[in-house]
Amino acid sequence: MANYWIFKVTDAKNEKYSKEGIQIYNHRMSEFFWGIKEFTKNGRKAANIDHLRKGDAALFYLVGTRGHCFLGTCKLNSGFIRPKPGELEKITHEEYLDWKEGVFLDKDTINVWAKPLPIERLRGKVHFVPNGENYGSYLQGSVTRIRNQQDYYAVVHEHELMQ
Repeated sequence: MANYWIFKVTDAKNEKYSKEGIQIYNHRMSEFFWGIKEFTKNGRKAANIDHLRKGDAALFYLVGTRGHCFLGTCKLNSGFIRPKPGELEKITHEEYLDWKEGVFLDKDTINVWAKPLPIERLRGKVHFVPNGENYGSYLQGSVTRIRNQQDYYAVVHEHELMQ
């Protein structure tokens, strides 16, 4: 049985490069690889990465001042992995601040939405955006499990209604 996930992206920068979250998202979709940092800054293993499996479904969410919206969907083509060195150079790029581990995306299922879905449209319709409450605490970390497939499809359906 497939799991359902929210993968988050935000603006990123280091001493050499700076990219907006939407640029990082588009780059990752075009490379069919979603970089995920295995360990957090404090050295703990990132939540949920051991549970990612081929065939799982993902929603992509833009965090930050220009975000708070869903950008698209796809199915995973792998669990969490560290690509082989020859493969790694083809899919990760320093200028996009890519992580060297992550999951492959099923290119045939990638759906980049032309019109992002603002999270506010989901208030009270899914468990992770409750009425009158802050949803930010639910959307912590780089990968969040969606508790049930109904919430996943509610997001997809709300996007279809918005078109």
